[in-house]
Amino acid sequence: MSIESSDRSEIRKLQVTGGSTYIVSLPRKWVTEHGLSAKDRIKIEWRPSGSLRLNAETTNVRKRRKIEINIDEIKVEFLFDHLVGAYISGAHNILVSRSSGIRRNDRRQIRKFTQTTRGIEISEESEYSVQLVTLINTSEMPLYSSLNRMYLLVSSQIRDVTEVLLRNDSSSFEDSEEREKEVDALRLLLERQVGQILESASIESSFGTTRWEASELSNIVKNLERIGDHCFLLSRLCVDQEVPSNLSLQKLPINIIPVWHSAIKLLISNLRDRDVNEIHEAKSNVRAAIAELKEYEASLWESELESVDALFMDKLSESLRRILAYTQDIAEVLINIYTHRNATEEIF
Repeated sequence: MSIESSDRSEIRKLQVTGGSTYIVSLPRKWVTEHGLSAKDRIKIEWRPSGSLRLNAETTNVRKRRKIEINIDEIKVEFLFDHLVGAYISGAHNILVSRSSGIRRNDRRQIRKFTQTTRGIEISEESEYSVQLVTLINTSEMPLYSSLNRMYLLVSSQIRDVTEVLLRNDSSSFEDSEEREKEVDALRLLLERQVGQILESASIESSFGTTRWEASELSNIVKNLERIGDHCFLLSRLCVDQEVPSNLSLQKLPINIIPVWHSAIKLLISNLRDRDVNEIHEAKSNVRAAIAELKEYEASLWESELESVDALFMDKLSESLRRILAYTQDIAEVLINIYTHRNATEEIF
């Protein structure tokens, strides 16, 4: 037996038994780590790439990821970032400690983390440490349902922005910050799910997607989150500055909002179906709208608008253009997935 650069990769000889049955021995370490013995069942899956994947179906061994964060070893202002990193990495238990005792600001950052994420609670707390535990099984939460929830949130934010721009009533923005936080929480949850799919073959199967597609779906997640960020910026723009009175749904820049609604609806509906003609249509419409907004922004330099109104319109147009650009990126990801799904393997 020869061992390659990693101790997780081995080359073993194929043998023949009974004249027609091909066999290969399993590494002892793998067998013992999964608590297997003779006559236990092994599930063999034939992957689209042509490779085989082995799963220990009868194993009693269960593993959970635990991450320890010692605040003495990091800068305290980055504690929240390390907690998020632990969450995305799939940690079930997170232990935060400080040799001199957990400080008030440390606890504030930990509370902010539990409020920002889904399914994380403090299980134990002492003077020197805080233990956090994950209460949800992300593998049981539908991936596409979470993506659809993100879409519904950003769509409702854009509808509210439209209402305020046309009627100048900012009461629609009362919960805009909460919706922004929910979009961020969903993004973190989805990144955690994608990470688990990439690491675990069994979780990959339970989600009903492949690792390659999961990595592409993570790009859609990031683009939806960025769209949500610009929706929130638009809501703050309408609250912090006076909305010009000459806005109309028949004129630029807000006449492209229905174009966006139609395009993003088509794209989200094709997360599963993937009708490539509808994806092409959505991308073409978005691309044309981006070009219109670029021309509009250039024309503001020569417009007769008051400087305050011109600045408002420029900021409005820029955020809408960025939202369209992120939507165009989503279309390109779906084209990538469609192309990959329709690819075939050939022997050369």
